[in-house]
Amino acid sequence: MTTVAKGTLDVTDWAEEVTAEAEGQCKQANAHCRAAFTGDLEGSGRADWLLVYTGGGQTRFVGTHRFEGKLAGRAGSFVLQTYGTYEESGVEVFWEVVAGSGSAGLAGLSGKGGYKNADYTLEYSFA
Repeated sequence: MTTVAKGTLDVTDWAEEVTAEAEGQCKQANAHCRAAFTGDLEGSGRADWLLVYTGGGQTRFVGTHRFEGKLAGRAGSFVLQTYGTYEESGVEVFWEVVAGSGSAGLAGLSGKGGYKNADYTLEYSFA
C-alpha cells in the first residue's frame, strides 16, 4: 500500500563552489546544503548537488540527499536521488528513495516524489 507524506522543507547552509566557467560556455558548480523537514517527514538532512547554469536564468542539477529523522512514527535514515531545475519562479525537484538505503525503522522504504519551492511530497511504502 502506498502512502503520501506531505510537508515543507527549509534549506540552510548553502555552500557552492564553481568547478568550471569559461566565456560562452555553461558554468558548472558543486553545492552542499542542509535542510529541515516538517510535516509527515520530521528531521533534517544534507544534500550534495552538481549544478549546471545553462544561461537564460535556468539552472539544472542532480544530487543526493540523506534524510535522518522520522516518517510515520518510524525513526531512521534514507537517501534520495534527486534532479531538478531552478528558475526565477522557483525550484522544482524530483526524487526517488535509493533502494536499500533505509536504516533502522526506515529499512525497506521505497518511494518517489519531490518538491516545488518548499512544499514536498513522498509517495512511499515499506517492503
